[in-house]
Amino acid sequence: MPYFVRTILVTGSEDEVGPARREHLSHLADLAAAGKIRAAGAFARGDGYLEIFEARDLFEAEAIARTSPLVILGLGTWMLREWEELPL
Repeated sequence: MPYFVRTILVTGSEDEVGPARREHLSHLADLAAAGKIRAAGAFARGDGYLEIFEARDLFEAEAIARTSPLVILGLGTWMLREWEELPL
C-alpha cells in the first residue's frame, strides 16, 4: 500500500486553533488505531504538522487528508504528496 505525506501549516490564531489542535491529535490517534499512520509529529515552532500515512490510492489519501479538524475548520493550509521510502 502506498504512503502519503500530509503537511498542515496552521494559519489561524491560537485562540481559534487551540481546540482544533486537540481534535487534530484525536484524529491522528484514530488513524493510528486503524493502522494507517507510519509517523506523525508537530513542527518545533508549533506552526503545523507532518504525517506519513498509508492509503490505497490518491483518492483515499485525499479523503483522509481532508478529515483533519484543522482542515475542515479552515485553520490551516495543507499539502499532500505520495511518498516513497529510500532504501538506505
